[in-house]
Amino acid sequence: MTKNIITRFAPSPTGLLHVGNIRTALFNYLYAIKNNGKFILRIDDTDSERSTDEFAEQIVSDLKWLGIKIDKIYKQSERIDIYRKYFNQLVEKGFLYECFETQEELDYKRKRLVARRMPPVYDRASLNLSEEKKNQYISEGRKPYWRFKLSGKKNIFHDLVRGEVSVDTSAQSDPVVVREDGGFLYNLPSVIDDIEMGVTNIIRGEDHVTNSGIQVEMFTSLGKDSPVFGHHPLLVDENGDPFSKRNAALSVKGLKEKNFEPMAINSLNTSIGTSIEINSFQSLKEISEILDLSKLGRAPGRFSLDQLMKLNSSQLSILSFEEIKNRLENQNIIASKTLWEIVKNNLNYLSEYSKWDEIINKDIEVENLDYEFLKTASDVLPDEPWDNSTWNLWIDKIKVSTDRKGRDLFLPLRKAITGLDDGPELKELILLIGYDKIKKRLLGK
Repeated sequence: MTKNIITRFAPSPTGLLHVGNIRTALFNYLYAIKNNGKFILRIDDTDSERSTDEFAEQIVSDLKWLGIKIDKIYKQSERIDIYRKYFNQLVEKGFLYECFETQEELDYKRKRLVARRMPPVYDRASLNLSEEKKNQYISEGRKPYWRFKLSGKKNIFHDLVRGEVSVDTSAQSDPVVVREDGGFLYNLPSVIDDIEMGVTNIIRGEDHVTNSGIQVEMFTSLGKDSPVFGHHPLLVDENGDPFSKRNAALSVKGLKEKNFEPMAINSLNTSIGTSIEINSFQSLKEISEILDLSKLGRAPGRFSLDQLMKLNSSQLSILSFEEIKNRLENQNIIASKTLWEIVKNNLNYLSEYSKWDEIINKDIEVENLDYEFLKTASDVLPDEPWDNSTWNLWIDKIKVSTDRKGRDLFLPLRKAITGLDDGPELKELILLIGYDKIKKRLLGK
C-alpha cells in the first residue's frame, strides 16, 4: 500500500527567512504536490528566548507570497506535553540518561581531547553515576540535563538526493535532548513531531546528514520506521559564502521590498545546482513536474542577484495585464493595458511601470539636447490623427530634412521624448504621448 506523501518545513522563528531556507521549503512543497501529497509548516519555537511571534508570522507571510500553500501549521511551543510523554517513555526504556557536568567541565574535556588529536566525543561519564553521586550533585545545586544514548553503530539509509548514506554514530557524542532548565533541544521534538504528523519524507540541507543518522536511532527507539530523507546541497552567495538570517538584503522580505517577483525567486532557487535549465517558470506546479531530486548536483548552488534580475525581467514579460492590474492599482497607479503591453518587455521590476506612466502623462525635463536637430524634427512632425504608420512617416521626413540615420537620428529623439537613452519602441510610445507633448519636448518647453 502506497503511503500518502507528507512533507514538512520546520524553520525557527529567530530571524527572517532567506533564499537558502526557502530552497528547503520549495523542495519539500514541490515534492509534495508532484506526488499529490500534503505540505506541513512546523514552527520550531522551543527556544523561547530567541523565538518571536513576529518572525513566525513573517515566515507564514513569506511562504504564502511565494505561492507555497500550507496544509497545516503547527507550533512546537504548543506541543511540550506531547514531548514530555515520549521523553518519559524513552527514560523508562533506557534510551535517555541524565548528566551533571557543567559547561566549563564539558569545555575542558573537549579541549583535552582536541589537544590529543582525538575526536571530541562525549565520554559518557554520567552514564554510570551512582544514585548517591547524583544526589550529591543535586544537593550542590546542579540540575541534570539529558542525553540520548547512541548505539555506536553505522546507520545506513537511502537518501533521495545522495543515494546510500552512512553515518557512524561512534564518531558522535550522545546528543543532548533536554537542557538543565527542562527545555527540549532540536532532535527529539523533531522526531516526535514527524511520527505524530505522519511525515513520510524529510528534505533538508546537507548540513543535516549527521542529524538524520542520529534521528534514525530515535525513530527506532520509539518503535517507528524513519521517513525517507533527502539532503540537498546548500545555497551560497556570489562570493561563495553561506546565507545568514542576519543578511536582511537576501531575505524573502527584503527581496519582496525590492520588487522581485515571487516566481523569479522560485525559478532561480529551484534551478541552480540542478538539471533544470534556468528559465522563468510561470508556476510551482510547472517546476514540480520536471524537478528530479536524484539529479541535483553535489556542489553548492550559487545564488546571483544579477541572474535573479534577469529572471525578474523575463517573468514580467510573460505576465498578462490582468495579473498585474490590481497590484498596480493597490499602489495608487492607474493601470493601462495598452501601456503595459508596450513596456513590459523593458522592465526589470514592476515598480518601474510608474516611471513610464509619468513619461506618458506628465511633463519631463531634459537638458543638453540637440535642439537644432530637434527643431527640424518638430517642423516635420505629422499632424494628428496618428496611427501605426505615423512613426515611419515622420522618420522618413526627418531623414530627408537632416540627412541623419541610425543612432544619430534615433537617440536624440528618444532622449527628448522620454528623457532616457533606451526603452520600448518609440513608434508605440508616441501614440500614447500625443502630438502636443511631443511638440513641447522637441522644442524644450
